[in-house]
Amino acid sequence: MRPRTRIAHLDPTTRTRIRFNSTTALPKTRSRGAKWARRGALTGVAVAGLWAYDNQFNASAVTRSLRTAYIGLLCTLDYKINFSPSKADQIEALHERVANRLKWVIDTNQGLYLKLGQALGLQAALLPKPYREAFGHVFDRAPAVSHDEVVGVFQKDLSLSPLDIFETFSEEPLASASIAQVHKATLKSDKGGEGQKGKVVAVKVQKPAIEKQMEWDLFSYRSLMWACEKLFDMPMYFVAKYVSSQMRLETSFKNEANNARRCAELLAQTPELKDDVYVPRVYGEAEGCRESDRIMVMEWVDGCRLNDRTQLEKWNLDLRETMDLAISTMSAMTFSWGFIHCDPHPGNILVRPHPTKKGKPQIILIDHGLYISLPREFREDYCTLWRSLFVLDVPKIETIARKWGIALDANMFASAILLRPFQVNKNKKQKEKIPEKSQYEQQVELKERMKKMLENEQLIPRELIFLTRCQRMMQANNQLLGSPSSRVNLTARWASIGYTNSLTGSRSIKSVGMSTWLKDRLDAFVFRVTLGIVDLVFWFTLQKQRFLPKEKGGWEDKLQKQFEAMAKEEFGIEIDDTVFLG
Repeated sequence: MRPRTRIAHLDPTTRTRIRFNSTTALPKTRSRGAKWARRGALTGVAVAGLWAYDNQFNASAVTRSLRTAYIGLLCTLDYKINFSPSKADQIEALHERVANRLKWVIDTNQGLYLKLGQALGLQAALLPKPYREAFGHVFDRAPAVSHDEVVGVFQKDLSLSPLDIFETFSEEPLASASIAQVHKATLKSDKGGEGQKGKVVAVKVQKPAIEKQMEWDLFSYRSLMWACEKLFDMPMYFVAKYVSSQMRLETSFKNEANNARRCAELLAQTPELKDDVYVPRVYGEAEGCRESDRIMVMEWVDGCRLNDRTQLEKWNLDLRETMDLAISTMSAMTFSWGFIHCDPHPGNILVRPHPTKKGKPQIILIDHGLYISLPREFREDYCTLWRSLFVLDVPKIETIARKWGIALDANMFASAILLRPFQVNKNKKQKEKIPEKSQYEQQVELKERMKKMLENEQLIPRELIFLTRCQRMMQANNQLLGSPSSRVNLTARWASIGYTNSLTGSRSIKSVGMSTWLKDRLDAFVFRVTLGIVDLVFWFTLQKQRFLPKEKGGWEDKLQKQFEAMAKEEFGIEIDDTVFLG
């Protein structure tokens, strides 16, 4: 009431001025509110417009990246706040929350995220159990795109529809993966060359969204790896650039076609394999089929998956011969060619009865998108390492480990390369019993050990990422067939061939001297004896499997269990890599 009393004592002119100012102040307030409302509405319209454009014309590439950034930030904050000694009993729940968020991003974004999820899934063997469970699904079949979208890829890349090129073309895909799907078709009379009329072919078509999403997805992947390294002080980003470049190559079907042709040429130069391993023909410009980065035409070849034991037995194909061929093929690629198919899961290695050798298997290699070439020096070191493991040349093993920037106990390094327990140094001291630690303490200790192991990340050969993956996949393939093949010995023999081929110059007494010449002979003898002993143990294991039905698990299963136990005891790593068995 006081303000009114005071105004009443003022002169009329002053009262009028005050009333005028007080009434004119209200429109200003309403004007400011309206301005903010207009700004909010315009911002909303702009965001909605950008979202609609991104969704309609950009395959939601930006939206996917923002989704990834949001989940990445959420997971980071969750770890920063809740990964602490005071919450040690809640760490399992923390891992489960983060793993489920990452799984959600992969399932929602699809496309190239499935490939990146597979890379994470393969590394999940070293991660806590919730991650292994979350990433186990990424090897399953991916959803297909509609026939209209397939026709759109043909129109954009070739200015033609599928029926302009093929006599018939299946509207429904026969298989669908993360970045492409496969349709069955028949060639027209003027395609494929003489005698190819009506030839059945497989047409691989890239999903149209991949082209727009790829760079955004790879940028998101690299950003997450960089952020994780900075936030958690773990060497993770050093592989991101290499993996990104390989992923980029995998989306180019011209690159895949060239890989397939080169693989066929190298097989033709390998007498041990050339009749028993087959690469389906790729139809390109020379055969009258136009080539594209998103469309590839290949010969159709019928066969079963490498791990289809039931079908192999129906065809009366020997499981050991079949698996020996598959392992020999991958070993020849690694140690002799230096040109490696890096996705050897069972769906990419088919088997059929040999067309000309009755009762014998023939391996068919498909999906040649992901290959790596090994630099000569690295391939020579890798061959030398495998051979050194069998002749127990400890100084050479440790020299190569240091050269590669890996600080690791020689026993664990050898076992990691062979994927089987292996002792090059006998530890005679009895180990002290270590008191049980909390999950928090275990994972902090593991982090420190991993940092120490990767002491110089710049020296670590990036090729090891894919080589280890290939070795583990072949081990898993062997396990799925009941471990019929002596994988380690077969791989070692090919390593020895690669080692011998890498030697330059004469190895005669006159050239290298008596001491080196004698060492060569001794190493060769030890190598043969070691392989013989392992082969004998392997044979006894097979007999136990055959005559003792209660004996569960094959050779590879036993090696894997021993390796897991050694990893946990020696290095504090709990390994469970059933993701490789898909």
